[in-house]
Amino acid sequence: MREKIMEPEPGLRVFPEPADVFVADQVDLLGRHLHPLVSIDLGQVDAGWSGWVHLLSPLEPNEGYLGDHTSAFHSPLQTANWLGFAVEDDRYRLVGDIRYFQRATTPDEVPDPWEGFRADLDEHCQDQERSYRAHRESYQREGSLIRLDADGSPLYGTRAGVPLLGQLGGDAPGGNWEDPDLFPLDIEMGDRHRDGRVWPLSPAGNRFHFVATVPGWHYRTHGADSILLFFEPVERLALLTFDWS
Repeated sequence: MREKIMEPEPGLRVFPEPADVFVADQVDLLGRHLHPLVSIDLGQVDAGWSGWVHLLSPLEPNEGYLGDHTSAFHSPLQTANWLGFAVEDDRYRLVGDIRYFQRATTPDEVPDPWEGFRADLDEHCQDQERSYRAHRESYQREGSLIRLDADGSPLYGTRAGVPLLGQLGGDAPGGNWEDPDLFPLDIEMGDRHRDGRVWPLSPAGNRFHFVATVPGWHYRTHGADSILLFFEPVERLALLTFDWS
């Protein structure tokens, strides 16, 4: 396990291009909803693994969990606060319905949960798209990841860098993502309730293994407090979940 990786290094690709992250026939479809943060050589986590997986930050949600209001379009790898992909030639394929993302729905398919919700969500996503691009351009100039405010200036006036990854490998850090009502989990109990290890389970019952985590707000103004990435090596599936403090 390694913590607080600050500098780019072999085995990590920071701000990868969408064409290197998503399968060719889904690049435009997924690129509207997901920001690529870091691509990770699986051999950095387990010597028996090969290929690449990608840590992503969804533009949604503005409030609540990703997928909160789109349950009609959920699937085994797409539930509230969980999003999975098949890994094909080191790229992600969404195997569920794109309408898992509320911005991909119409009001007839998924009514707004409250008046003005859709307009607020669109504004939020547009703001985060601008912020992501500003952070990416800053990283390309500076060579380190610097948090920026909404105007694209260094947040609090400091150019001190933040970690590209908070943790790489090891056991998944605990948090409020560990909710078996939202996704199947294999929970190893410790001396106290829930102080053991946790593995999400694939639809076939195989364990997903932890790969990496980072705060989403390291890469733009808003994002999850922790984005956690998991990999299932038998079926070659990748899975993301999100911890919110």
